[in-house]
Amino acid sequence: MATLSDVRAAQPEWFSRKNKRFFNDINYRVLHGKTSHKPFLVRSTYQWSDMFGQTPRVSWRVNELNEDLSIGKLWDKQYRSLEEVKDVLNFS
Repeated sequence: MATLSDVRAAQPEWFSRKNKRFFNDINYRVLHGKTSHKPFLVRSTYQWSDMFGQTPRVSWRVNELNEDLSIGKLWDKQYRSLEEVKDVLNFS
């Protein structure tokens, strides 16, 4: 099973301080779908929620991981909690 360390090694520029600051990401983790066992990059982020004077708010985003562990497609939906992401992935 893929780990966050494996994904970081496959694509270190994604996890650079510059990139993290630009996207206003807070935390990263790799979760696997319960039935598919496919790995996903799950991140908590403020991702531009503070634009136009708004109060920053945390959302959770999901990226697919390709077979070579490079970061793939970003899902359109923004989730409100990690538990909501886990439910979608049938993780718990």
